Parts: sequence; structure tokens; C-alpha cells
Amino acid sequence: MINEARARLILFSIIQPADPFWGYEINQRGGLSVYNRIISGNYYLKQQEILKLQQQVMQRQVKDLELEISKAGGVFITPEDNDWPISLADLATPPIGLVIAGDRSVLLKLDKSISIVGSRQPTNYGLQLSYSLASQASLAQLVVVSGGAYGIDTASHQGALSVGGLSIAVLAGGISRLYPLENQKLFKDITKSGLLISEVMPNTESKPYRFLIRNRLIAALSRSTVVVEAKFISGSIRTARDAAEIFRPVFAIPGPVTSPLSEGCHRLIAERVADIATSLDEILEVITPLQMR
Repeated sequence: MINEARARLILFSIIQPADPFWGYEINQRGGLSVYNRIISGNYYLKQQEILKLQQQVMQRQVKDLELEISKAGGVFITPEDNDWPISLADLATPPIGLVIAGDRSVLLKLDKSISIVGSRQPTNYGLQLSYSLASQASLAQLVVVSGGAYGIDTASHQGALSVGGLSIAVLAGGISRLYPLENQKLFKDITKSGLLISEVMPNTESKPYRFLIRNRLIAALSRSTVVVEAKFISGSIRTARDAAEIFRPVFAIPGPVTSPLSEGCHRLIAERVADIATSLDEILEVITPLQMR
């Protein structure tokens, strides 16, 4: 029997993340209602390739999808679950569901969290700052969220883990197609106490456009976003704007005016998307409620 969670799993396996039309429909009507509307053949007739989508929905077998996820060591969660991150509701296109791997109890600790993002080709200055900021944040009992990529992301995860902190890596691909391959050990270490989170089925490969789509999740899962180093145009700038659009505090760390990797941070500050941050204390002053200081 198809219930809400199973209907969402079927739709999750077919519909691209952040699809504006289907994301809105599922968010407003619920997965089961949209599933029933699709298979009835009486709705969405003006939608492109609706017949193809209907055929895919009818052919999908829940047990096969569940097996793929369980074999990968993951769990599928939906807004029906008690530990679903309610902060994702702030997004214009919330996820249909999520595949997670690791310690799901971390989801209940996101009220104290911080995203640290930046360039995949940072300077030593950026790497040291990211590592230090993440370790300090962990010691302050914050969950460190990043994207698992090279550079600033890797340093942020490592900094958190170095002091026994909790970290979440939001992936662009599936949990069975971890990218980059060189971070396999890091991903394994993250799952011991933290989480891998994916918005696609486990065997889905990472694609360049998926990184931009997943950035909105990094922004929404945390209380604030910090950009350490970034080029003038980059994915990290997109993450910062995603965070600002849902009214999350955004911080950027200034750097040498001669460095191209400081241009993105300076741009965010100049355009008043981000506040300047030079220490964790400055960030905590903004994101920590008065009664908890």
C-alpha cells in the first residue's frame, strides 16, 4: 500500500531536486496527493513529458528503491519524520525527502549549527582559517555543515572532527557515489558521529549542476553561513545568497586585496549580503540568543 512516505520515495527517485513546479506541488499538497494525481491521468496534462513521468511513477517499485538505499547504508527520511530538519521549510523548493547515512540524532542538534564554505583551491590562509574556525565552533557545541568537497569544505570537516565535534556533509551525488574519491576516509569518519546527506538516490553520480542545487541545503540546514575564501563568481557565493534569501546570517572573512580568492568575500561584504567576521566570537554574538550568552 502506498502511503505518504512511499509516495515521496517514488517521486524522489524520479523528479530532479529543486524542480520549481513539482517541488511546489508536493510541498503544498503532499506526496501522496501528487502521486495519486499523476497516476490518475486527469491532472498536470499541460506539464511537459507528463506521460513519461506517469509511466515512470507507475513502474517504480518501492521495495527496489528501499533496497538500493539500505544496501548503501542509508535511510530515507521525509517531513513526516520527527527528526526532519524543519529549517528546510524555509526554502522555496524544499526537498521531497533526503537520504542520510550516519548518526541521525545529529538532525536534532541543528538549532546550534554553522555552515563553513569556500574555494576548492584555497590558499594556506584559507585552509588554516577554515580548520581553526570549525574546531572552535565544535568546541562551542555547534554542528559544522559543509559540502565535502576539496579545499575549504575538507578543512572544515577535518577541523570539526579533530576535536571530537559533529559534522554534516551535504553531497551533490548519492551516498554510493561519493565525491571526491580522495575524501572516502573523511566521509567514513564523518558518519561515525555525524551525517552524510543527499537529495538523490544512492547510485546517482555527482554532476556540476547538482553542486549548485545542493548549496541551498547547506544554507538552510544551519543557523548561519560563513564564506572563508571564494572567487568573485563561485558556488560559495551562491550558497551565501541562498542563505541570505531565507534570512540566515551570512559572514565573510576578509583577505588580502591582491588575492583573487578574497574577491568573493569582499563582494559579499560590499553588497551587504554578508557581515565581516574575523573570529567565532563575532559570529556567536549574532546567532546566539541573548538568554544563552
